[in-house]
Amino acid sequence: MPSLPDLPELQGRFYDGIIHAGTAEDRLLECLVEAGDTGRQRIAAYRRSIFGNLVGALLATYPVLARIVGLPFFRHAARAYLRAEPSASGDLNEYGGGFADFIAAWPPAANLPYLADVARLEWSVQEVYYAAEAVPDLSALTACRPEQWPRLRFALAPAAARLDSRWPLADIWRVNADGYAGDMTVDFGRGSRLLILRRDGRVQVESLEDGEAVFLDALAAADRLETAAASALAADQAFDLAAALARFAGNGVLVGAVLGETS
Repeated sequence: MPSLPDLPELQGRFYDGIIHAGTAEDRLLECLVEAGDTGRQRIAAYRRSIFGNLVGALLATYPVLARIVGLPFFRHAARAYLRAEPSASGDLNEYGGGFADFIAAWPPAANLPYLADVARLEWSVQEVYYAAEAVPDLSALTACRPEQWPRLRFALAPAAARLDSRWPLADIWRVNADGYAGDMTVDFGRGSRLLILRRDGRVQVESLEDGEAVFLDALAAADRLETAAASALAADQAFDLAAALARFAGNGVLVGAVLGETS
């Protein structure tokens, strides 16, 4: 006599049956509920609820993407994605991290190659919005002597992220913002280097110069200030270290500083 599946396997097959209609797992569901049309109607109602909740979660995370492609196309993409990558968490805010990679490889979206990076930006916005709060402490910056500044290392805020793209994401984000009524012109020949930052409970998307982007990336990699500044100057001879420190300390990107050992 064949052994019965254990509970985790049964739950997995149940979920597969809900997500993939018409499969063997789907037919398994009919063995677990009331037989006949009533059972099938209950399964269909439950399936609509699951799909509706997950598609709604994706729509809440990717509103700009939905505005660009329209709701019918977005819902089609979302349903295809949740069949390919079922949710593994009970928290709907955690669902959708792979949507950008899915869109990049999804044939119906091939004629809009910037969509995947728009999705990456929106997922970064989601992560930054829910990131932990940090209490800035830059006392080491003011306590050390000027000749010690090159040895400083900085901590960046958890509610900050970096993203580069060959597409003008900041402009795409701007013109698709809710209620935007300004100039809709977007130059798709320009790339973008972005800082995604939460300030006062709201997430902002800010453009960076090359030197600023390289500088932040170096600091995030725990480079000393002198190394980060040298990398930024190599990328952009117009990079202004003092202005960059003032900007990133002032907007809350830099939240900690320590004095490293002498090399």
